[in-house]
Order: sequence, then C-alpha cells, then structure tokens
Amino acid sequence: MGLLSESDTQVLRQHLSAIETPVTLLLFTQTFGGSEGGPIAKQVLDEVASLNDKISVVEKNFVLDTEDRTKYGVEREPAIVVLRDGEDTRMRFLGAPTGYEFVPLVESILLAGTGNAELEPATVKMLEGVTSPTEIKVFSTPT
Repeated sequence: MGLLSESDTQVLRQHLSAIETPVTLLLFTQTFGGSEGGPIAKQVLDEVASLNDKISVVEKNFVLDTEDRTKYGVEREPAIVVLRDGEDTRMRFLGAPTGYEFVPLVESILLAGTGNAELEPATVKMLEGVTSPTEIKVFSTPT
C-alpha cells in the first residue's frame, strides 16, 4: 500500500508536470544498523518519482559510497541530495520526508526541475545584496 492517497497522487502529478529538467534524488541509506527512516524515505521518493518520468531516485550506500558522501557533504543517513540535470543544487534533506518535511521536498524537486523559485519581487531584490555563499538550514520536528 502506498503512502500517498489517490487524491494526493493526482494533485501531486499535476504539480510535478511542470518539471522540464531532469531531477535526480540521491538517497543515502544504511541497510544494516541504519536508521529505520531509510526504508520510509525510499518509499516516499519512489512514490514521488513514479509520478513524473523526469524524476529519478538513485540509492547510495552510506557506508560504502564514501566518495559520494564526501562529494555531497553527507554526514548522516538517511539523507537526500537533490540534483538538477546531474548538477548539485545544494538542497539536502535528512530523515524520512514525511509529515511537515514532505511539502518542502516536493517544492525542492519543483525548484530543481523548473528553475522557478516563485519568490516575491521584494525578496528577489533583497537577495541581490547577498554576494557570498550562504548556508541556510531549516529544521522541523514532529510535535
């Protein structure tokens, strides 16, 4: 049984239809001794990817794929790295993207696949003043 309802699937498929550029979701998990969130993250990503052929999921072994872990700065698992046409977007998710984390995951896939951040003009103007790399971390936790 899927995690997404039929109505959620239909709405999500419609939103994801805007994707023009291939999006790859690298999923770093650890089979033995890993987090119980790994299989859930895999199921979520597989369900989302099944809704648009421009979205793919590539599994990486957290223990064995050390070169990729280093390349993408992955320090914990499960971790999701969002790539746009093979290029790193620098968007990351830790843990299973369920609950409050699901919508930001979908929004990051849309951003990577469309290039459209849908920012207000005032926000775009404010961001023009940012001249050096900036790291933003967003944390959410179930209540």
